Amino acid sequence: MKTQLAIEISEVAVHFAQIEDGIVQSVDKFSFKDKIDYRYKEQLDQIFIEKGYKEKEFDEYSLSWYSIHSTLLPNNVFSETKPEELFRLCYSVDIPSDHIDYNRIPELSIVNVFEIPKWVKSFFVIKFPRIVIQHEGSHMLHGIFAGSTFKLSSYLIIHDTSFSLIIANTNDLQFYSQFEFQSIDDVVYHFIFTLQQKNFFGKDGVITLCSGVGSSEDQMVELKSKLESFKDLSTFKIRINSQIILNYQTLCV
Repeated sequence: MKTQLAIEISEVAVHFAQIEDGIVQSVDKFSFKDKIDYRYKEQLDQIFIEKGYKEKEFDEYSLSWYSIHSTLLPNNVFSETKPEELFRLCYSVDIPSDHIDYNRIPELSIVNVFEIPKWVKSFFVIKFPRIVIQHEGSHMLHGIFAGSTFKLSSYLIIHDTSFSLIIANTNDLQFYSQFEFQSIDDVVYHFIFTLQQKNFFGKDGVITLCSGVGSSEDQMVELKSKLESFKDLSTFKIRINSQIILNYQTLCV
């Protein structure tokens, strides 16, 4: 039996999932009370003591990190300059160079450049030297394009105050971005506007809703209900799958 500890984490919350032979057996969820670098480590240490994760042995370890700062670049553009320079061209934020990392997505010949604080790697790499750390968007893209994406497929991954939107069609990535939101209505607006701009109304497709770290299943139910009320989405099948990131992590170890 193959076992895996799969972790989903952001600056807001963390999920620990124990997976056996590709099937999620249990998920423990925790919210961070203090959002300071050294306190993140202290809170994680307390969770490890309470749940005994360090004492348990797993065949594989993986981590999906989420931050709103994530951008995709073609391989040829990425190879010609430094990740931190590319990152700063995309975002007007002052982030230390050692907080910028990247994942290669060979299926699409692109690279995901993103922000990840030092405390994430310094904590988990010491605990689990073999752990595979990737941005949530990288896990999603690896998983989506591991199979056929000929049919129009949209993915909305909701977090506490932001969400990711990924759209694939005809075996190609059509859209990838993150947005901030204050209410579920904002999520609906951004999604409908994007579909309209891409001329995807009237096509058959699937919309997958996922509860990321920091969100709730109630938000998924509300979002599903509001999307189903739009006549322009009558040709779409709308479903909730809050384990999709965990399932895709099994493909990346």
